[in-house]
Amino acid sequence: LHSGRKYFQVRNYPARYIVNNSLRIQQEMKRASLFARFLALCIDWAILSMLSTFVFISILAGYIFGAGGSFLNNVLSNSGLLLKMFFLFSIFVVIFYFTYLNMEGRSTAGKSIFKIKVLKSDGTELGLLRSLSRFIMYILSASFFFTGFIMAFFFKGNTLHDILTNTRVVEEEL
Repeated sequence: LHSGRKYFQVRNYPARYIVNNSLRIQQEMKRASLFARFLALCIDWAILSMLSTFVFISILAGYIFGAGGSFLNNVLSNSGLLLKMFFLFSIFVVIFYFTYLNMEGRSTAGKSIFKIKVLKSDGTELGLLRSLSRFIMYILSASFFFTGFIMAFFFKGNTLHDILTNTRVVEEEL
């Protein structure tokens, strides 16, 4: 058994030792508080909102300065295209932000501020597929009146997307 870079490495040991060591490491990982997770999420969404606003203004400015005197006619006739470009870019940025920045020991800006990170339940770092599936389950957690997030109050701090992807949000070691 070989797991993540920072938390533990076990090789050529009896199975009993591996199980006991794995349980010990899981207990040593201190779960991040729900309050810290919530504030980190608020910071992340604020950053993404500012970025999306900047991109929208940039796209709109491109239409304004590219209109060549027929600004109103150009913007109104291409408003559908403008919104599609903005929507597709926003989706790409959100997927990238929450997938790439949560894998391989990285953290989003909000999580970095609060010194928390996402790991697998055994203490190893997330790979691309686990991080992407966590993001997809994150959308499921937000659906149906945020029921997946409310579950954290009843399941020892685990949200629906944490349970489904076998991950934990923990405090970083100092």
